[in-house]
Amino acid sequence: MSQVGVYRSQIRIIAGVKTYASNIEASPAFQIMQKAMEVVSQQHNGTLSRTVTDYYGRQTECDFAVITQEVPRGVGIKIDRQTGAVNFVFDPYGGYQATAQAITDEITQSYTAIALIRAMKSLGYKVEEEVPQRGQKSVMLVGVM
Repeated sequence: MSQVGVYRSQIRIIAGVKTYASNIEASPAFQIMQKAMEVVSQQHNGTLSRTVTDYYGRQTECDFAVITQEVPRGVGIKIDRQTGAVNFVFDPYGGYQATAQAITDEITQSYTAIALIRAMKSLGYKVEEEVPQRGQKSVMLVGVM
């Protein structure tokens, strides 16, 4: 049976920061998630959207979605405005489970790398990013404290 499922992640956008509770889109973590989605979309020659679809074409609204050739119905993210919890949404029907899961992993990795880069820069480290090849990512931190 085809339907869009919700899959929990460990990422929290507001994680106790009450400053952004009423406007989560202004939080740095939300902006990092947006950048992570852009990076993954570019790596897969995909597009960004605000909806994912199921096998029957029914749309589900989300905060961000990546539509790729490998997962044409999309992999999306919904952020709980009360808790900041990030949930992935996609329809695995038709053999898309493994590929959609791989894309959620890439989004999580990109989010983590971008957050790390920003944190290290704020601490005064010089951060050099190498241009990734498809499927490869690297972050090199250089600094003396």
